[in-house]
Amino acid sequence: MRAEDLTLDELVSFSDGQLSLHGRRLVIHSLHAFAHLRGDLVRSIGLEQTRRLLTRYGYYSGQADAAAMKRVYNWDSLDEWLLAGPRVHALVGVVRTHIRSMTWEPETKRFEMEITWRGSGEAEEHQLELGSSEEPICWMLTAYASGYASFCLGTPVYFIESQCRCQPGCRVCRATGRDEASWGEAITPHLPFYQSDDIIGKIQNLTGELKRQQDEIDRQRRRLERLRRPNAPGTPFIETRNPAFQRILDVADRVAPYDTAILITGESGTGKEVLARHIHRQSRRAAAPFQAINCGSLPETLLESELFGHRAGAFTGAVHDRLGLFEQASGGTLFLDEVGEMPPSMQVKLLRALQEKEIIPVGGNKPRKIDIRVLSATNRRLATDIRTGKFRDDLFYRLAVVELELPPLRERHEDLLPLARLLLNEIAHRHSIANPRLDPKCHDLLFAYPWPGNIRELANTLERALLLTRSGTIHPDHLPSHLHEPATIAFPRSNEDRPLADVERDHILTVLRSTDGNRRKAARILGIGETTLWRRLRQYGEE
Repeated sequence: MRAEDLTLDELVSFSDGQLSLHGRRLVIHSLHAFAHLRGDLVRSIGLEQTRRLLTRYGYYSGQADAAAMKRVYNWDSLDEWLLAGPRVHALVGVVRTHIRSMTWEPETKRFEMEITWRGSGEAEEHQLELGSSEEPICWMLTAYASGYASFCLGTPVYFIESQCRCQPGCRVCRATGRDEASWGEAITPHLPFYQSDDIIGKIQNLTGELKRQQDEIDRQRRRLERLRRPNAPGTPFIETRNPAFQRILDVADRVAPYDTAILITGESGTGKEVLARHIHRQSRRAAAPFQAINCGSLPETLLESELFGHRAGAFTGAVHDRLGLFEQASGGTLFLDEVGEMPPSMQVKLLRALQEKEIIPVGGNKPRKIDIRVLSATNRRLATDIRTGKFRDDLFYRLAVVELELPPLRERHEDLLPLARLLLNEIAHRHSIANPRLDPKCHDLLFAYPWPGNIRELANTLERALLLTRSGTIHPDHLPSHLHEPATIAFPRSNEDRPLADVERDHILTVLRSTDGNRRKAARILGIGETTLWRRLRQYGEE
């Protein structure tokens, strides 16, 4: 889990009269009301005692949030757990935090973090009620950061604010956090404001109690769902955080306006057709048709008719003239999916059509001019097929003026949760299910699984899980059993230089063995059709 993947709707459960962070009840308070309370405290007990109270409040909040983040999520690293604190503050509207630098030496327990706070709600509260200040006054913010970091690192850490938005002429707040030893004597004047009862002990007790309560809630929820259960039994991905995928989209957007032939490669389910449609929408042909065909799903005679059309009487059942996809896509884009499965004789006819920009319908003898752009896709390594004579090199060069290779989902770790949320919303809309959400306990299962079927498998998994829920919230027990034991079908991760076809073969056979030869189940796990699986097995001699 990464800090930037946190979202408010998954972090907090919203229900009528109650908000909770996995068992810990929350409330929303008004900034103006808290400003008034702050002013009353200063006027009643003085500035120093007010700072002491607010510091303890902030420190306790930081410790509690750090404990909650550890209890609910498994973080990719200690850094991500630390960064989750500022992320939570931003989500709930407290402040926007910019980390200027951060160092942590576990051996010596030396820690230092430089941060900038923008839009501090605490500074605004102070200004509303008490006006500007000569000294920094974000006491709760510094204490929260201190408590959060201290809990994460297991050593006392203190943040000191050096510049505050509440001071005349300052627009942002700045603070530095260090371990107690690194501060030396400089921390001594600040320590009395943190003195209180055993906060860490209270936090640990609260965390343990909340975990017990949450486990009981989960148990009761599963029981209720079992009692309610009756006895009878597209895919967007253009928004991405992955640097490699961003480069692919940049290239795609650059070449989209031109009629350049593009070959899109990648494993099954990575979204090759979705990218092709994206390129079409960015092109000058966007207002014209987009036609797609799977070249591996039809025998040669039907494929030729589908592409080039036929004349009446050309074959049995051809009672009328019929336009092929080359003409149906006139002025637009033709997408040839699984072009690597095309028989050699059809490759010759396709090459001629692309070279001459004309086609001859089946049963006809008069060429017809065509005006289309061709995009193609394959999950095969065509360079290998060219060497073995399965694919023509001259056709390859016609189709692959630009080649875009889509990375598999297991290499787009940072895209997994945003993509899952986007898919979940689309699936919920399609089935008229309100307020769909992923329970945070599902995140680690999604991250641990290698997704051999890529986006298609993810979409199928989420749809199945969502339809099993009653509340619209997907919990771990709604996910398929193989996600709970990903090692049994883990994708080979060898570092040796192996052709994709070999890796694909090994993985398909591994999945098939894990299902005891059940092809339907294996096809579902792989995110491919049973026909495609059968064709692959026939190629491998494993029928």
